[in-house]
Amino acid sequence: MTTFGLGALLAACGRETGDRPASPAEAARWAEGLALPPDPAFEGLLPPAAGPDPFAPLGHALRALEAGAEGRALVLILGDSHAAGPILSERLRDLFQSRYGAIGHGRLPPARAQRFWNPAGLFIAQNGEWEARNALRSTSPGPFGLTGYRLTGARAGDTLTLRTTDPRGFDRISLTLATGPSSGSFRLRAAGTPDAPHATATPAPDLRQMRYDVSPGTKEMALELLGDGPVELLGWGIDRRGRGVLVEAFGINGATLSTLDNRDPSILARELALTPPALVILEYGTNEATDRDLDADAYAAALARRIRALRTALPRSGIMLMGAPDAGRPARPAPRRPGQPARPATGCGGVTPLVSLATVKAAQRRAVEQTRAGFFDWSAEVTRDACRLPALAAASPPLMQRDLVHFTPDGYRLTAEKLHAAILHGAGIAPRATGA
Repeated sequence: MTTFGLGALLAACGRETGDRPASPAEAARWAEGLALPPDPAFEGLLPPAAGPDPFAPLGHALRALEAGAEGRALVLILGDSHAAGPILSERLRDLFQSRYGAIGHGRLPPARAQRFWNPAGLFIAQNGEWEARNALRSTSPGPFGLTGYRLTGARAGDTLTLRTTDPRGFDRISLTLATGPSSGSFRLRAAGTPDAPHATATPAPDLRQMRYDVSPGTKEMALELLGDGPVELLGWGIDRRGRGVLVEAFGINGATLSTLDNRDPSILARELALTPPALVILEYGTNEATDRDLDADAYAAALARRIRALRTALPRSGIMLMGAPDAGRPARPAPRRPGQPARPATGCGGVTPLVSLATVKAAQRRAVEQTRAGFFDWSAEVTRDACRLPALAAASPPLMQRDLVHFTPDGYRLTAEKLHAAILHGAGIAPRATGA
């Protein structure tokens, strides 16, 4: 489905409930995690309309929180491997939560569906026979939602466990499941929850967004399959009730902007409608920059369409683009010809920039100008020039990995700090004197 169709679906979903009271039938469906209305804790801090300033919705929410208002603000990042690694989003979360209220991690990819993903402060265990898939390729069987991952299990007794080391624990659990007539049941084990089966079957393919209140300070939860059918988990999460900011990031290694089209539009619509973000950050471009045949005009147009579709779908949210950082390949000497001296390496400073990096940067700038989306110039703020990448990799501490594409933990933390400062500046909010 095109981004235009996705935008229409999202917009329609956001208009479903309005302010009218729920009927008994609606209330019963909501209790089962079906067709949930927007969460008032997130909606309450958003302005009536985003307006022309992409940072205004988040600025509105942050000022309200600072003034003592109740509610929650969400910063949502969608991207590639830079977003898939947890360090950038974790540092950004820490910066926002230290000032506006720490309410936990929020939604996460399901268990170990995202390989090599080790978020700080969480222990995640997956026991039994589980099948993991992601939305990187359009041929991968779905459905997929916001996280871009799906984890399926069916054998009785197989479990997923999530434990936090945060001494404050959590008091809310969220589960997002793709369901259908053959879907199975599970038990949820956590302090304060009844030890009873939770059925997920629905008459037709559907989505359950299930929310559970548990005892304050809970440190661990486990989901155990009953074996009466498959359970398809699209995402789960933990947080604490109260006022504050969530930063949720969902990336897939190797992803490009077009990967967003592999998410089921109706599922994505309902997930975004449930917790409308104050700011959506799109973080793509590095993988597009490896495409020798990248069409600059087509890429700029696709970016602009995506931004406009999100804006139509989320009229009270701001949209921001992270410009692709500098990236390249370590330069190697050209092959030596018999009887000739070795030829020097091509590129600059020991690095050859990704073949279409300049094209991607120009297209991103053009899309931002056309749509007036927010923009974070990752190159100007952190890497500055592709020729500097080897020096960043050799710095103490190093900021780039040796592949000259990905950052080290220090590099991602620096990026988060620069991004946080840029967002506050865009929202017209002064940084704290402490530098937090």
